[in-house]
Amino acid sequence: KIHHNNLITNILPKIQANLAGVEDALILDVEGFVSETNTTNIFMVNQDGTLLTPAADYCLPGITREIILKVCHNKDDEFFSSQTEPQISLEVRRVSLMEFYTANEVFTTGTMGELTPVIQIDGRLIGTGQVGPITKRLQEIYQTLPDRPGWST
Repeated sequence: KIHHNNLITNILPKIQANLAGVEDALILDVEGFVSETNTTNIFMVNQDGTLLTPAADYCLPGITREIILKVCHNKDDEFFSSQTEPQISLEVRRVSLMEFYTANEVFTTGTMGELTPVIQIDGRLIGTGQVGPITKRLQEIYQTLPDRPGWST
């Protein structure tokens, strides 16, 4: 993995997004799989309720992204009551643009926006067009992390 401080690969998509009247642009890797947006990491919930995020092969592995991965991998039910809220199934793998188009939920993660729901991609409505239950739950958990032992910085 080589990362550099030449941000032209993020600036040009942002210009294109601005011209299209949208907030961000999806960035694809060299083989056409979704990598990130021009400013954030991205997650989706598929039809089976599994949370997917692209592997960090072609993107910067963000801190907020890593926190969400740790929350979902937590095995001691610190965040999820086993009776009412099962742990979130998570896959980190290559994700196609078509999978994002047909997702039930999509959200981005970043330092400034924390967890931000995505309602449309390329003019296509995501899920019901509303913030989904997994996104809401992860937003709630993320907001409580500074109050939890071992999670504050």
